[in-house]
Amino acid sequence: MLTSTRAEYGLLYWLIKEIEESDAFELQLVVTGTHLSYEHGYTIKDILADGFQPAIEISNLISDDSSLSLTYSSSILMQRLAVFFDQEAPDCFVVLGDRVELLAACNVALMAKIPVVHVHGGEVTEGAMDEKVRHAVSKLANLHFTSTETYRQRVIQMGEAPETVVNCGALGLESITKESIPQLEELSATFNADLQSGYFLIVYHPETNKSKEDITELLDALDDYPQYKKVIIYPNSDLMSRDIICKIESYKEKHAENVTLVKSALRNDYLGLMKHCTLYIGNSSSGIIEMPSFQRPVINIGDRQKGRICSEVTIGCELDSKDLELALGKALSESFQKKVANAQNPYQGDSPSKQIVKKLKSALPELSVQKKFMDITFKV
Repeated sequence: MLTSTRAEYGLLYWLIKEIEESDAFELQLVVTGTHLSYEHGYTIKDILADGFQPAIEISNLISDDSSLSLTYSSSILMQRLAVFFDQEAPDCFVVLGDRVELLAACNVALMAKIPVVHVHGGEVTEGAMDEKVRHAVSKLANLHFTSTETYRQRVIQMGEAPETVVNCGALGLESITKESIPQLEELSATFNADLQSGYFLIVYHPETNKSKEDITELLDALDDYPQYKKVIIYPNSDLMSRDIICKIESYKEKHAENVTLVKSALRNDYLGLMKHCTLYIGNSSSGIIEMPSFQRPVINIGDRQKGRICSEVTIGCELDSKDLELALGKALSESFQKKVANAQNPYQGDSPSKQIVKKLKSALPELSVQKKFMDITFKV
C-alpha cells in the first residue's frame, strides 16, 4: 500500500489498520512524498506514532514545485519502487485517489505484473491534472472501490467489469465516527490560538491546469470579517504551491493576531478544525466529501473540484472578489445555516474499510493483471 501525503494517509488510516490486524494479509507500507519532507512537516513521524512500520521509505521530493522537478521526483519513485517490487513481489498494490505520483507508481506495478487496487476512482475534478491521473490509474487497476454509486457506474463506463467495482462510500468518513475529535478548548491549546469566538478554516490548493495561481482576492475577502479568526492549512506539494505559500505567509505577517498557519495537522486535530469551524473555505476534496458530515457551510472556490458530487452545504464560487463576497454573505446567513443543519452526506458508506478487506479476501486468490474491456452499447 502506498501513502505519499498527510491527507491521503488520514483517509487510509482505518484501512491500513484493518489490513494489519487481518490474519489474511501481511501489510507492506510504502511511504514516500511529503511524508519524508521537513518542508511539509515530516509526517512519517505521525505514521510511526500510530504504530505502523513502513516496509520502505522512498525520499523522492525535490525542493521545487516546477513541472521538471515533479517529473524528476516521479522518476526517483519509479526506480526505488521497481527494486522493492522485484524483491518483495507483493500480491497486490493498493493506492488511493489521484495524486500525480500514483501514475508513476502504478506504471511500475504494471511492469512488475502486480495487480493494482484503486480506491476513490470514478470521480471528476476538472480543474486539476489529478483528473487525468485518476482515470489513468483506474485503467491500470484490476479492482476498484468507489465512494458513491455514480462513481461506480463511471468506472464501469470506462470498460471495467462490474464485479470488480464496489461502491463502499468514502474512507475518510470512518474517522469521524471512530476517532476522538478534540473539543474547541483543546484545539485552541494545540494551535496556540483563541478559536472559541469563531474561525474560518481555509484550505486552498493550486488549480494545476492553470498557468499561474494568485489568491490575493481570497485573502482580501477574508479581511472583511475581522471578527473571525482564520486558520489556514498549507497547500499540497503541487505545481505552483509555493506561490500560495508565499501569499499566506505574507498574510500571516500582516495579521499576526488573527491568523494561524498550519503546515500539517494530525488527522483528529484536522477533524476537530472542521467540526468546530464557522465556515470552511477553499478547494480541497475534504470540504466536499467530509464537511457535510459536520453540517457546516462550505465555500468551494474555482474549478479544482468541478464535477464532484456536492451536498447542499456547498456553495460554489469563482476566485473573484464579488463572487466571494456573495458566497460569504450567503454562507453566514441564517437561512443557509438552517439548511446546513439538515444536510445529508452523499459519500456516507457502511464501514468502507471492512468492505474493502472482505472483498480483497475473496478476490485476491483470483486477481490477475489481465482483464477484459467491457463494452457498453449506447448511442452517442
